Amino acid sequence: MTINQGRSYDRIYNPQKTSMMKRLIAFAALAICFLRSPGQQTNPSNSPTAEEYLKKSNRQKTAAFVLLGGGVALVLTGLAVTIHNWESDSGPALCVVGAALEVSSIPLFIVSGKNKRKAHAASASFKIERTLLTQNKSFYQGVFPAISLRINL
Repeated sequence: MTINQGRSYDRIYNPQKTSMMKRLIAFAALAICFLRSPGQQTNPSNSPTAEEYLKKSNRQKTAAFVLLGGGVALVLTGLAVTIHNWESDSGPALCVVGAALEVSSIPLFIVSGKNKRKAHAASASFKIERTLLTQNKSFYQGVFPAISLRINL
């Protein structure tokens, strides 16, 4: 009897099959978890218009000028404090903070320029095109309406 029991046990418990089952269950669990995860939009909204790009560019440029102006003011204030009181630590600290503000305005100027270029690059227009057409074995100049879409990447 022990021999038959051993054979039936081998059919029930097979290390290769249990390893495969563990992998299958783990994969199924992960698939269920990530099946409905909202990682990206399935139907993306409309792309920004030229007007929106221009507004964004102007806001970024304004923020960049505010940072630059604040940085210059702090640097000048720090220099004035340092000139009048050599032993004060607040003058150099103001200069460092002002310089950091000036440097932080640079990326905003760059991104503002990129958004402005995107606003001018994405344009659509409607115009009348002229072309040579054939009719009854002769050529004539015909016109037709055309839609132009220009996107610079």
